Amino acid sequence: MRKILVYVILLASLSACSVKPTVELYDSFNMTGALVGENHTIPPVMLYPKNFFLKDSFLVVFNEKMDTFFQVFDRVNFAYKYSFGSRGEGPGDFILPASQLVANNPDETIVLDMNRLKKISFENAQPLISDLKFSGIQPFYNGLIKLADSLYVCDANLEEECEYVFIYPDGELKKWGIYPEGIERFGNLLSRNQAYSKIKIAHPSGKYFAAFYTNSRRLRIYDVCGSMLHDIELNVLSGEQEVSLEAEKRYIHAIAVYATEDYIYTLNLDMTPQDIYARKQFPSLQIFSWEGKPLKQYKLDRYISAFTIDEDRQILYGVFAEDESSIYTFNMK
Repeated sequence: MRKILVYVILLASLSACSVKPTVELYDSFNMTGALVGENHTIPPVMLYPKNFFLKDSFLVVFNEKMDTFFQVFDRVNFAYKYSFGSRGEGPGDFILPASQLVANNPDETIVLDMNRLKKISFENAQPLISDLKFSGIQPFYNGLIKLADSLYVCDANLEEECEYVFIYPDGELKKWGIYPEGIERFGNLLSRNQAYSKIKIAHPSGKYFAAFYTNSRRLRIYDVCGSMLHDIELNVLSGEQEVSLEAEKRYIHAIAVYATEDYIYTLNLDMTPQDIYARKQFPSLQIFSWEGKPLKQYKLDRYISAFTIDEDRQILYGVFAEDESSIYTFNMK
C-alpha cells in the first residue's frame, strides 16, 4: 500500500515539477592536477572492452565483441579468473547487452539486455545472473537507469519533443523534460535532439540523477518527480558555449560517468572528432558534487575510454577500447 501511495504521489507531482532553476555558471574547477597511469598487462582474453565495474574482490570487464561478454580479473593483482555471460537466450545468457549499466552500486549491478534486465552478483567467487521484473514493454531503451522504488528513466525517442521517459512499476510511461534550447537553430527535432545526446547516472540512493550533455559543457540534476534541481553551464576550455550545427565540428565532452554518495566522476575528451583522431590531447577525469559544482579536474597521461573508481583506496581503473592487452590504474591519493 505504501509503495502504491508513493507512485500516485510521483505521478500527481509531475505537473508541479516544472519550475526551472536559474542557470548556474562556473568558469573553473576548484582544483586541477594530473594523474599518472600504471599499465597492467593481461592475457589475450579481451576484445573491444567497453565498460567495467568492481564487485567484491573482482574487476569485471564488459567486452562488446566477445561471444562471452564478461571477463573477471582480480582487482588487486589483475590475474585473469574466468569469463561468463555467453551469447544466447538461456537463463544466464545475454542477447545484446548495453555497455552502460542500468545500476551499479554496492547493492546491485544491473545490465540491460535488449528489453530485459539482468542482475549480476557473486557468491562463493562465482557469478550469479538473475532476471529482474521489469514493466517496460518497448523493444529497446536508450540510456536506461534505475531510480528509487523500482522507477526507471530513459531517453525519449530522438524525434520526441520531451527529453525523458519515466517507466513506472505498473508499466505506465510518462514523457517529460525540456531540452536546453528549441529547434530554431537546428530546423527539426531530430537534429536538435541528436545535438543534445547525453549520459546519465543515478545517485546510489536513487532519489536523483545527473545528466551530462556529450556535445555541450552543460549538466543537469533532477529528482524522481522530474524537477530540475540544478542547471549547470561550464565556461571552461576546451569547448564552446553553443553546440555547433555541424556534427563534425562539435566538441565531445563527457563519454563515461560514475557516481558515489558524494561525488560524480566523468571521463571527458573535450575535443572535436578531428582532435580525437589526431590525438591532440589526453582525456581528463572531472569530479562534481551532487549540486553540480565542478570540484576537481585531473589530466590523464594516456587514453582510456571507460573507467570505474575504488573510492576507498582512491584508485581510478581504466581501459581503452583499442587496447585489448592492458588495464590501467591511476593513484588519486
